Amino acid sequence: MLYAVILTLLIVPVIFIGGASASPKPTGHIIYFYDVDRDGNTAITITVLYSGLTRGSSWVVVPAYTNWTYETSGGNLSHVEVKKILRNNSEDPFWKNFTFTFTSKLEFLNLTISYVVPLYTFILEPNGIFYSSQIEYKSDLEGIAEVLLPEGSVVSSKSVKIITGPKVESPSDLTIMPFPGKRVMVRCSTEPNCRIMIPFILKNALMVEENYTLGIFTFHTAPRYADYAKRFLELYNRSLPIYEDVFGVHVESINVTFFLPSPEELLGGLGGYVPFFGKKPGDIHLNIFYLRTMSGFLEIIALHELTHQMVWYAGIGPSRLWVHEGMAEYFSLEIADILGYRDAVEAHRRDLEMVLSSIGEKYGFVQTWSIGSTPSNVIAYYAASYKVFKTLGDKYGGLEYYKKFFRVIKDMPCKDDDTSIMTALGMAAGNVSEVLDMFRRWGFSGVKSIEEVVIILEKARKVVEGLSVLLQPFKFLSELLLSIALEAYHMGQYSRALLYASSSMTIAENALLLSIVTYGTLTVLIFKVVSKRLKPKPVRPVIMFCPNCGSRLPSDALFCPYCGYSLKLLKTRS
Repeated sequence: MLYAVILTLLIVPVIFIGGASASPKPTGHIIYFYDVDRDGNTAITITVLYSGLTRGSSWVVVPAYTNWTYETSGGNLSHVEVKKILRNNSEDPFWKNFTFTFTSKLEFLNLTISYVVPLYTFILEPNGIFYSSQIEYKSDLEGIAEVLLPEGSVVSSKSVKIITGPKVESPSDLTIMPFPGKRVMVRCSTEPNCRIMIPFILKNALMVEENYTLGIFTFHTAPRYADYAKRFLELYNRSLPIYEDVFGVHVESINVTFFLPSPEELLGGLGGYVPFFGKKPGDIHLNIFYLRTMSGFLEIIALHELTHQMVWYAGIGPSRLWVHEGMAEYFSLEIADILGYRDAVEAHRRDLEMVLSSIGEKYGFVQTWSIGSTPSNVIAYYAASYKVFKTLGDKYGGLEYYKKFFRVIKDMPCKDDDTSIMTALGMAAGNVSEVLDMFRRWGFSGVKSIEEVVIILEKARKVVEGLSVLLQPFKFLSELLLSIALEAYHMGQYSRALLYASSSMTIAENALLLSIVTYGTLTVLIFKVVSKRLKPKPVRPVIMFCPNCGSRLPSDALFCPYCGYSLKLLKTRS
């Protein structure tokens, strides 16, 4: 599941605070110091330094989600104000603007802001990833970040990145140095609106996992994340009765775990995934980084991944990816809303609607979506797939409508089939033709009901049976395609049956023309080959020379016209 829109809003703010259009020359310094312990608990200190000024004003971004303190030396703060921050016309739930004015007789100010965030840096041995707080400050400050990583950390300079708006690049003035206690210090310059990302490895560290079980769910993770694991186990157990009622399934066990994202997965917005292999879906994997998002975001992701399991247990495999992802988006939001995560649900729906506004109302492109291929605009595929099931749910009764759908499709021989799914959606709505018309308007291809497939098969059979035996090999080819179509139909693969039946009928209806063209072409080719073989070979001219003087002789000469030599004598001798 991709959450790139939400993740972009979360980790890449693009609106600067302050109205200056040009950055003045720095007159002060700001130092961000991060002290990360072995469990990822992170102590954060922000130091603002001004010198040579008796008075001034500045601002820096501070957390809205935890308490923080500040102290000063060398001067006094004459006025302070903590203001909300607006990004994309919405209040930032994580950060606030700390604005202050100061006076100093010593022409020096040292302002220190401090706070601690438990488990802020994520570690799943032997890997860890540090992702800084929002580094944002007045542009007259020159910034530096210092990150003190846990004992045994190994860092590659190539992996350290500074993220400024949409840009991801290596920071300037990067230094990686050993620190007492076998720790590592990473130091680099910052920008007025950025984040620092540092993947690292803990040398000789082994992963210690424990299992936490509640009902049919077991969560595997490091003990430091036990409270989070229990939080999601409770979520899953609260949602399970809804899923079992709607999907009509009974599941015996489901495993869940956190995963540490790679830098590419982190910036790409991968929120979670369920691997599919063999005859059973794999464990639910949740991106641990989303523990740093607002309440409800990771819960929606967790429900999204659980929906994949339920759709699979209901008989629909991942080959119909538009169905899997569309239902996962729809049910995760509907059930999260029921369970009380209204703010996160509304935020995610706004993000989806924003994507939908850019692609229009033609959603049929999602039919080509398959496992193993990731379209460049994959967010549009998620949004379009969601919109299909959201529209149908809103029109025909929400969860009760889908409860009917799963009862209908349960009796179909093949559920991994677009025609089966569309027909079942229509039957659950009590109006198959109306639902199929909606899919046609959305730009889906091959939209036929099962009854329409039967009609096409019967029509193809009659056309093929009416072919003369003289129209070979097209009669045979039509019969072969029709037999494949009938076999697919009996297996419940209605879309495949429709494809082969249509192909069979197309060939049968054009068999006479195809035969004329084919046999006419063969006749012309055969005539050309035979004509070429019967054409007489050209006679090569005989050229004679006088054996006495070497002159070229006429073909009928008896004497050489140049030296008088008798050619009769030559013929007699030979």
